[in-house]
Amino acid sequence: MSIIFSKPIEATKLRMAYNNDVLRFYSDSTVAAKFCTITNRNDTTALNIMLYPAPDGTFFFNFKPYVTALINTRNFQDTLQPELNRTNPDTFVYNATPGTLLQLNVNIEITFTDDSTNDVTHTLTWIAGAVQPGSYTPLSTLGTYVLSPFAKASANAWYLNYWQGYPYDISVYAPATPFRVSNETNLLTQQFTVANPVFRLVFSNGDDDETLEDVLPLSNGHNSLRILATDEPSEEDVFISLNKVPYKPGVYLKWLNAMGGYSYWLFEDTYSIDRNTKQLGELDSDNDNPEDSFGRTIQMGKESQDTLKIVAELLTEEERRIVEGILDSPKIYLFTGQPYARNSYNDWVEVVLKTTGVRIKNPRQPLTNFTFDIELPVRFTQIL
Repeated sequence: MSIIFSKPIEATKLRMAYNNDVLRFYSDSTVAAKFCTITNRNDTTALNIMLYPAPDGTFFFNFKPYVTALINTRNFQDTLQPELNRTNPDTFVYNATPGTLLQLNVNIEITFTDDSTNDVTHTLTWIAGAVQPGSYTPLSTLGTYVLSPFAKASANAWYLNYWQGYPYDISVYAPATPFRVSNETNLLTQQFTVANPVFRLVFSNGDDDETLEDVLPLSNGHNSLRILATDEPSEEDVFISLNKVPYKPGVYLKWLNAMGGYSYWLFEDTYSIDRNTKQLGELDSDNDNPEDSFGRTIQMGKESQDTLKIVAELLTEEERRIVEGILDSPKIYLFTGQPYARNSYNDWVEVVLKTTGVRIKNPRQPLTNFTFDIELPVRFTQIL
């Protein structure tokens, strides 16, 4: 006897933690099923579920509520603190597996009315991402992926912008090691040792003295990067179209994108700041003669908060696909450090996207403009 899945379980599928992940299954045993347990064979405290069969003997299970609780170990916070050394290429690679990747050794065991059992075990892998119906691209645990929106009509290419003078990195899922990147624009290649399947390749921490360009030179403007699956180019390779942008001032944001990595964008320097204040209330002090009183009430103080109005202008379709991801992001950071200086994770402040609706595509205009209202943290004020 065996456990039959209505749809193949696809053990090599790289699954999205924040989408439904439904199993429907039954046993071909002639004995009726009594219950089913689903556990993580390596750690039963991480996953330990009991199911009861439907009248027809089938079972239904959705991994989503359990996987989302297990994978989000850091509340989407980014505390990356790179220490770069131009003499050691491996210092540009940092583990990003915790909070981004979850792998469970899932054991499904059906117990029958005669107390006999039947079980099957699969190793399943999730990343902290979400996809939308109609734009689903199947991913494999054996493949290599940049955790950023795919380029248009592609499942193995990405378009990215890198601004000089600002902190920047890309998140990568790559189960194979070592990690090889070839810049086909200048025919230079660099190899990195990676110990974890999800990592962040740091281009710069802001300081221009030590950047990825010390070990993998980049050209100004377009760079065609090829991530090699083996020592030589092959059909399994994936590609990054990287646009290196010279320094310019602006509002620099990063956010958690739908693939579970971080996206970056430098918005125009033509931003505005609005400050909103609100009275917190007043206390009654009508207890003195008029000549001895400052008033009948005492003000408790004010609540104060700033809002940035930022603009991204004349975006191509590839650029729009990146920037529109901020609308769905649960975590957005504003860069508060100094360009061309060594920065840390403390030089970012969490902000909230106040804008609730934008037009993401206009058929009459080939280029897209976005205007966003970004709400900064509530300011500290003196209050009673």
